Amino acid sequence: MTPCTISRKHPKGFTLLEVVISMTIMALLAGCVYAIVSSAISASQTTMTQQLILRRLDAFLRVTRDAFLNLPAQGSVALEPGEQLVIAKPQEIFGQPSLAGGSLVLTARARSDGTRTMTMLTIPANASDRQRAEVLASRGVPLLPKIRKPRWSFMTGSNNVLQWKEELPAGSPRPVLVRLQLEIDELPHPLDAVFYLPPIGATPPPLPLTESNAPAPIPPKK
Repeated sequence: MTPCTISRKHPKGFTLLEVVISMTIMALLAGCVYAIVSSAISASQTTMTQQLILRRLDAFLRVTRDAFLNLPAQGSVALEPGEQLVIAKPQEIFGQPSLAGGSLVLTARARSDGTRTMTMLTIPANASDRQRAEVLASRGVPLLPKIRKPRWSFMTGSNNVLQWKEELPAGSPRPVLVRLQLEIDELPHPLDAVFYLPPIGATPPPLPLTESNAPAPIPPKK
């Protein structure tokens, strides 16, 4: 009898070169996935930051526009040293009828990163020099952070001759327009906003109709 021989075949494994190539391909794929995810997260954070800045910018412009638009005949506007815009006796600010004869101050406070924060301060009526200094040195209400190069200018004149000026000392005639120019880090384009001031003696804008001031319905004729 011929002895039976059994051949045993061992399974062939991966070579070292194949393992290195596989690991390289996996590393490249992981790097691509990480770059895509990181780029998406960065774009989402940038979009959220810009939306937040735009909401704060819209709120700031709305407050400033209302302060100018509802300025009464006895109100005034002045630009004090330090680029501090003082609006005296404004009305309809933050839903309040008035500041009880006080003044609204818009000033750009310096930040540690080199930018500025547009801040709102309120000075009570008949405040002493010491009280006024304390208010101007207080923290105030930050409205618009991370701005650069804020600049106020005013359109003034008479006899149909109007021109822009960058100075408006206290006691000056009321300007026709007020212009604010500034840059914001998170926005690609600078801001150039123009605010209208109603002339003295003009009819104030009508109040929106509500249940309290809506006219009573006319009864039908019998």
